[in-house]
Amino acid sequence: MSTYQLESGAVVIDRDDLRPVAIPESRILFTGDDFIADILYQPVSDGLNGLRINTIANPGVEIIEGPEGLVYDKELRRFTFDTSQLFEGEPAEVREKEVRFLANVFIESIVENRVESRPVERSFTVRRPVVNVLSNTPQRLISNAQNDLSFLVEGLSESEIQLRESSVGLTISGSRISWSPAGNETTISVFRIAESGEPRLIDTRRFEVVPPPPPRVFIRRHQTEELLGPQNLVNINDDQIEIVIQPDPSFLQDYPNDARYEMGDLRLSFYQQGRPPQTITLRAADLPQDAARNRATRQVIYGPFRLSQLAGDLRGSEVRFEIQALNRINYRGLTEPVPTNQFQDFFSLNTR
Repeated sequence: MSTYQLESGAVVIDRDDLRPVAIPESRILFTGDDFIADILYQPVSDGLNGLRINTIANPGVEIIEGPEGLVYDKELRRFTFDTSQLFEGEPAEVREKEVRFLANVFIESIVENRVESRPVERSFTVRRPVVNVLSNTPQRLISNAQNDLSFLVEGLSESEIQLRESSVGLTISGSRISWSPAGNETTISVFRIAESGEPRLIDTRRFEVVPPPPPRVFIRRHQTEELLGPQNLVNINDDQIEIVIQPDPSFLQDYPNDARYEMGDLRLSFYQQGRPPQTITLRAADLPQDAARNRATRQVIYGPFRLSQLAGDLRGSEVRFEIQALNRINYRGLTEPVPTNQFQDFFSLNTR
């Protein structure tokens, strides 16, 4: 039997019955976590002196083999290892590593005044987090629109993920963020919530933020695909025409709640030979619309209407349409003007 000093008190035990163990906080870690293992001593025979695991006072430790950066903290009596660089230079397909270390632990018998060496060995697994991004768009986001991103991390549940967005300063508990970013770019940092509650960074993604693509605007004959221009003659009483605002197809598909438009005032100028031009302004809201058809075609269509419904006798005239404003309505119901240099806002027709 030998006597060994504990942190509190002492234990008398057969030297062959005492072995050191490294008790880790976790045996499965993610890159960036710190591996921590306390040195304790465990009697080989259960029930010996009623003791199972004890802390020996002031053990000495010599690391025999292990990863570069593994250290032993004498004050805290624990092994520590920073895993953040473990996968540096490794191919992307290497997603997991098992790390092993071996050390000698020295303890002193306080009665026999003899230092004894005991080996301790421990292995643990470090995983490289694989972040998959699911998006309603490619690798770019749209300003003043509802962008939706999900960050799925293999091996982590929803409650273990936190997202931090830079442009508007959002912090999201969970893997999904739905928002409207500001500026020209944003970054989203993905954190894992450790058992201690501390967020630990595992990935950062950068996204470009661009304005929404403008819609296409044109005038056509009702129930046809014939676009009208100065080369066309329009019968003011018989021909029905319509003004169509057609969202960009990709934008409409990716952002259906943001590809909504409304026209502002419409200025009509009439030119007849021998007469001064006349101008009137119409409210777009006063033009006929078929809401069901708009929903079905996913376009905004003003019309059909005949030119004779808008003003007096225009026969023989050139009629110019000027769209004074075009607004986009986003998912929050907020409006923003579409710059006039991004869509056709002027049309000219000849009448008969």
